[in-house]
Amino acid sequence: MRRRGVYISIAIAAAVIAFLAVQVSRKQWQKDEDPNTASKALPVTIASVVPHEFADEISAVGTLKAREMSPLSPKVAGTVSRVLVDIGERVNAGEVIIKLDRTNYDLGVKQARAALAAAEAAVPQAEAQFEQAEKEYRRAIELLKEKVIPQSRFDASEAAFKSAKEAVFYARAQRDQAKAALETALEHLKDADIRSPIGGTVVERNVEIGQAVAPGGRLLLIVDQTSLNLDVDLPEADIGRIVVGTVALITTDAFPGHEYSGKVTVVNPLVDRKTRTFRMRIEVPNPSGKLVDGMYARVKLSAEKRRSLAVPREALQRLPGSGTYYVFVVEENKAHKRTVEISAMDDQYAEVMDGLVENNKVVTSGAGRLQSGMEVSVQDILNKNGTDNSGGQLFKKNGGEHVGR
Repeated sequence: MRRRGVYISIAIAAAVIAFLAVQVSRKQWQKDEDPNTASKALPVTIASVVPHEFADEISAVGTLKAREMSPLSPKVAGTVSRVLVDIGERVNAGEVIIKLDRTNYDLGVKQARAALAAAEAAVPQAEAQFEQAEKEYRRAIELLKEKVIPQSRFDASEAAFKSAKEAVFYARAQRDQAKAALETALEHLKDADIRSPIGGTVVERNVEIGQAVAPGGRLLLIVDQTSLNLDVDLPEADIGRIVVGTVALITTDAFPGHEYSGKVTVVNPLVDRKTRTFRMRIEVPNPSGKLVDGMYARVKLSAEKRRSLAVPREALQRLPGSGTYYVFVVEENKAHKRTVEISAMDDQYAEVMDGLVENNKVVTSGAGRLQSGMEVSVQDILNKNGTDNSGGQLFKKNGGEHVGR
């Protein structure tokens, strides 16, 4: 009997504890749902649910390539007398950066000038002889008609005329050849000063003073990195989403936190049959000169754009340990908790797929202390000037009154 009494006492105590727990839970629930339990309205900031333009993003990786790359080779053979630049130095297009010994080329120019002078002097002599031979030939024609001279004399006059004519052609050809030789000699003399074909930066040097060089040998490598190209391969499914002019944002491991803006300049319409990818080219301006050829880069492309309902990201709350989002919607100065389905996000806005309609007013600050059904006092709207994204007036600061557009 004594043991039975103990069991009865334990059962009664458990029942009392359960009853008390239910009462406490009920009071707490009533406190959450009953706005009258709030001692005063909580101040909040709100914003309207409005249409906003979102863009799908495509991510890819690639390697930056200099806009232009030029290996520098001599056009003539010679011995290097001076090297005016080194690795890392900036050069301008047309600037002399390597000099060869000019001695032989100076001599070649002098010889060519002398040969041209002699050839030019021979031309008038040949022309004078031709003129005299032509006169005698024409006179011989008349005399032969009158049978004053024999045929042999006429033949000799005709042969002299043809010979003089050929001598003029030869003299003129020699003169033209001498002119060309002088031009070549002058060009070789000019080429003894090796100039940069492009403006850029020296990134490779394979030449020293006193070195004998020949045409075709690579002495320097110069790159123009005022802008760079980024070739990227994308899946064939994206070929209809990328067009010339599409904006691209580029980041690099070398400069974390920095974004560089570029745009698509080429979209290759050919899909590789093996990889099922297509290639596009992005031009990346590089005014700071920080980006360099060969640098690994990540790129984000803004593809299709669409307008859909959006809320400021500050309005979103998330249930702990889940992917469920909710917001507090203000209606008649009361905040009501509402679950929302979110799709894309950008830096400021989240795309709302379900749970809200246009012009719903959502709490953007002060939501941390809110419970569903609480009375709120609207202090301000999101963008401080009293307008939503469309420019319309929404609320008075002191009462949350909706006054329309």
